[in-house]
Amino acid sequence: MAQKLDWKSYEELVKDIYEQLGKMSNVMILGYGNKCKQTGKSGVEHQIDVLTAHSDGLHDYLTDIECKYWNQKINKDIVMKVKEIVVKVKIV
Repeated sequence: MAQKLDWKSYEELVKDIYEQLGKMSNVMILGYGNKCKQTGKSGVEHQIDVLTAHSDGLHDYLTDIECKYWNQKINKDIVMKVKEIVVKVKIV
């Protein structure tokens, strides 16, 4: 019988997937879960589910991966909140 996945396990699973895929494309996991925090322009800390980094040789990139393990569609407010965090912590 399969074990039910909770949000914390889901974040770790996503991190593991990116970690494995990253070996082929030089994507590094900078952090994940409750301890992964980035400070915004105003000094407020924001929790990031999975934070990755990679470079194309000219530019360095950060990617904020927000894990939503819900049994319903994500509404626009959630998407806008993620967008604001990305802008505030300069992940763009």
